[in-house]
Amino acid sequence: MAVIGSAAITGAAGFLGAHLVRGLEARGARVMPLVRSVTPVSPAGARPLDEVLAVPALLRGVAVVVHAAAVRHRYGVDAAAYRASNVELVERVLRAAAAAGVPRFVLVSSVGVYGFPSRLPVTEEHPYAPRTLYSATKVEAEMRARRIARELSIELCIVRPTIVYGPGDRNGMLDKMAAMIRAGTYRVVGPGDNVLHHTHVDDVVEGVWRASTRAEGAGEHFILAGPETTTLADLSAIVARSVGRPLPRARVPSALARAVATVVDVAAHRGVAWSSREPPVNHEKLDVMTLPIWFDTAKARRLLGFAPRVGYEEGVSRTLRGEWPRLARAGAGG
Repeated sequence: MAVIGSAAITGAAGFLGAHLVRGLEARGARVMPLVRSVTPVSPAGARPLDEVLAVPALLRGVAVVVHAAAVRHRYGVDAAAYRASNVELVERVLRAAAAAGVPRFVLVSSVGVYGFPSRLPVTEEHPYAPRTLYSATKVEAEMRARRIARELSIELCIVRPTIVYGPGDRNGMLDKMAAMIRAGTYRVVGPGDNVLHHTHVDDVVEGVWRASTRAEGAGEHFILAGPETTTLADLSAIVARSVGRPLPRARVPSALARAVATVVDVAAHRGVAWSSREPPVNHEKLDVMTLPIWFDTAKARRLLGFAPRVGYEEGVSRTLRGEWPRLARAGAGG
């Protein structure tokens, strides 16, 4: 495994960014965390991203820029906000990196660019088919990044994680599911036999590290996914065991859930309800929970040596306990 002397990470104050800072430092890199604004809880040595955009020379000597900054998929964000952070900012950071002579740029995208195809497993060669505003901006960001990377002769590597979970994700899917199970309000929707495929944040950090350091990553794009799949019913049971509460046997019929989601989405679209807070259910949420999806990581395994390790039993337990990795063990797999 190659070693990089230094790396700059955008979005370093976010969930994934914070793990990337710690993970790359544990693997021997000097990390420059780049954040929207420096606060007392920012990572040590953090600098404002706008400062670097204004003076790209501050990136001189950096071996790789990992662009993890983005407006995550969340309710109520409009198209303009998504494009400003998820598309325009990508171009600005990429141009600054090229101007400073940074040799490689790793763009953190999302498997959301593929939507929910009927042909499974999903590979890197599946066509773009985004189903949300967030995912559409990720497609646009990838296409723009490729064009600019060619124009400026900088190595570009795109990584597309599946839904990422882990400690520190204060508004993540698992935390929401756990809270509902504790409150006794959670119900599995439908039969619960749909296959799901997530990635623990430790495995994403390892994949990004390899995308940053392996020569084979130049000009490529990779799916990053966990070592195993699960089903909605099994994942719900694992979360219930982790919080020490029984999983209700009663389930919500899929048709009923979709009917309610339609009412909610229409009300939100017309501005008569759910204008200022997130609804308990909508079609986007049901898609993520009930549509079958799984991914093939053969390309990342072959070219990067990516070997995800954290399965659901361990990953869910560590997430809900808030257990971050011990840095001495991080990246031990080389």
